[in-house]
Amino acid sequence: MAKARRQVRRLTALNNCPFVVDTHHPEGIIPNKMATIVFVLRCNPVILIRRLRRKKWSSKKIRENVMAETLDSCYIHAASYYTMKKLVQLNTSHSTPERSVRTAKSILSGGKAPILKVNWLRNLENDLSLSKFLG
Repeated sequence: MAKARRQVRRLTALNNCPFVVDTHHPEGIIPNKMATIVFVLRCNPVILIRRLRRKKWSSKKIRENVMAETLDSCYIHAASYYTMKKLVQLNTSHSTPERSVRTAKSILSGGKAPILKVNWLRNLENDLSLSKFLG
């Protein structure tokens, strides 16, 4: 992590312009004072399973990722390190990567961020598919 953090600082010193870092745990790489906006990409666990199966991920990795999404793992990590004012959740469940990038660019350009509060656990509980994830 220290090496990645040094590389990020070097890049920002050289370029002096905004940049995007794609990671599951930015708190280990991007210091809080350097981050202006932290996007947390969210996906309905049912859709996430389908996406990861199409990519031929192992059952173990699918389960790990789906449980992390269901339990808000990345969001909680980001929220505990960065201020809530910097966090923006984007629901990618029914969006293409290109559309998600356009949304992020719009927000970075001063557009209004969508207010998104997901509770995948409650959704799964309500539609009776929670037992699939826990079983």
